[in-house]
Amino acid sequence: MSYNRVMKGPKPRILIADSDQKSVNLLDLILKQEGFETFVCNDGNKAWECFERYEPAIIIVDWVLPEISGVDLCRKLRSDPRGRHIYIMFLTARGLRENIIAGINSGADDYMVKPFYAEELKARVKSGVRMVTLQRQLLERNMMLEEFVYTVTHDLRTPLIAMEMTAKQASEGIYGELPNSYRKILDTTRRSLKDLLGMVDNLLSVARYESGKVATTSSDKTSLVRLCRECMTELNPIYARKELRVNLNSNVPEIDLAINRQDLKRIILNLLDNAIKFTPAKGEIRISVELAASKVIVQIQDSGQGIKKEEAKLLFERFARAKSTRHAPGTGLGLSLIHI
Repeated sequence: MSYNRVMKGPKPRILIADSDQKSVNLLDLILKQEGFETFVCNDGNKAWECFERYEPAIIIVDWVLPEISGVDLCRKLRSDPRGRHIYIMFLTARGLRENIIAGINSGADDYMVKPFYAEELKARVKSGVRMVTLQRQLLERNMMLEEFVYTVTHDLRTPLIAMEMTAKQASEGIYGELPNSYRKILDTTRRSLKDLLGMVDNLLSVARYESGKVATTSSDKTSLVRLCRECMTELNPIYARKELRVNLNSNVPEIDLAINRQDLKRIILNLLDNAIKFTPAKGEIRISVELAASKVIVQIQDSGQGIKKEEAKLLFERFARAKSTRHAPGTGLGLSLIHI
């Protein structure tokens, strides 16, 4: 991608947060001569208010600011979702290594030592414009990709359900009596279709979480123990084929939660399905539900080989799979979807 292509479009807004009036005047003059729209604030609180109101793409922050220090303002900006993709450059009167390290650690992208040269400022701001523009383009492409994945998986879901239902009806003899050999083929086809449907549902869940369209609470109560038993019943045909023993224990008869039932069910199903995949035939899976003080603890343990310590940190990353389990079916999305 060429430099000119990246720089096309209106120049981003720049916020100057500095209590030194001489420095402010010089910064403002140079940036306006370069065609930038600037906003000037003399203390940290006003700088934050200006950021919230105008959402500038580039912020130049002095190390020493009244009300909120430059470092604290940097941290506050980065902790806000709107401040995660802006370009922050901090000014320091002394080029002390400790100041530079503290500024970078607080979230700054670059720094400049006072007194500065006009050409140095221009060069650093141009670098910031490149970064902001590239980030925006990347975000736009990610949004397009997510929308594409959501559309494709959503459109795939309906025909997969129809095919699975047709195979089920054919296996039950609705369309006429079938030889046993045909019925076995249809049963295998149905299992494959269910696996594909599970992958599609996982991708849809990822798309919904990325778009923020998932409700985590509910006005209705969800019975946790009953829901666990429901999940066990749904997956019974799968673990029965492997002759697995699946047991549920709880220290209370029932626990009612104000939570989105479908999301909670998806979490339990994913955990249980993952345990079934990696538990050898005739193994054991234990589900426990405990009420401890004000916390509800759900544990699912299996008698599989487990995961190596060095691979455990990747457990909840998308598409991540342990080297020893690459042969097993799945997309590597199941556990990432429960880590919310």
